[in-house]
Amino acid sequence: EEHHDEEHEEEIDYFNKDFSKTSFALGLSREINDNLTVGVGFSRVERAPSASELFMNGPHLVTGRYEVGNTNLKSETANNIDLNVFYKNNNFSFRANIFTNDIDNYIYLKDESEEEHDEHEEEHDDHGGLILANYLQRDAELEGYELEVSQLFEFDRGSLTLSLGRDSVTGEFSNGSNIPRIVPARNILSVSYSEDNLLARLTYKDVEKQNDIGEGEVMTEAYEMLDFSLRKSFTLSNQSQISLLLFGKNLLDEVARNHSSFVKNEVPLPGRNFGMKLNYKF
Repeated sequence: EEHHDEEHEEEIDYFNKDFSKTSFALGLSREINDNLTVGVGFSRVERAPSASELFMNGPHLVTGRYEVGNTNLKSETANNIDLNVFYKNNNFSFRANIFTNDIDNYIYLKDESEEEHDEHEEEHDDHGGLILANYLQRDAELEGYELEVSQLFEFDRGSLTLSLGRDSVTGEFSNGSNIPRIVPARNILSVSYSEDNLLARLTYKDVEKQNDIGEGEVMTEAYEMLDFSLRKSFTLSNQSQISLLLFGKNLLDEVARNHSSFVKNEVPLPGRNFGMKLNYKF
């Protein structure tokens, strides 16, 4: 019996982690004229690693990984600069935002490579068939932009708004390799009509293929997404209000995958679906 107990004894490591963080932000904005406003922002944000990133050592079924933390992780330090421009002339508007984010000690979850998997193949019974992933950190840089133009058309009973937008972000480590799970660029076209207590909106998203992939990742195909919603509000005699929302999502019934998802291959985005929501305020 004593021999049995000795076989099941495990060494327990105790850690005492203390992180001191300092963050600040500064923003400046100026109206150039009645139509144009420009602004610039600076920020420095420090983030301590989470308990999971430090001490995790087990299955995480949401991500489909056997995650292993890293007790040697340091705090992240992000230095961000963003420039924004807003222009409005009568019913036309344009906005743009450009940013760069330089991150020291960026924390990320890295899946093991096929070579690493083959080297430790005999150990994988302990992982329940899950992908082994380790928390690591490395200096990184994120860059991106957001653009949107919109035009408002006014009618006797309501108004119609057309808007077109695009956003894109890229992320690289200091050695030139890609940060994993970076969302692809996308174009968004929106048409909305409103009058009194009625709002109807049709949104079309053109999401591009993501082939700027990190180590161990696979490319994600492009997809199109078409959504529709119709909201109508009714005011009752006692001043309470009922709001009815009808919506349809992924009307094209596309097989779409979110590149930033750990389980994109196993769990695509929902197919064509419809719904209704009823809200009562009193």
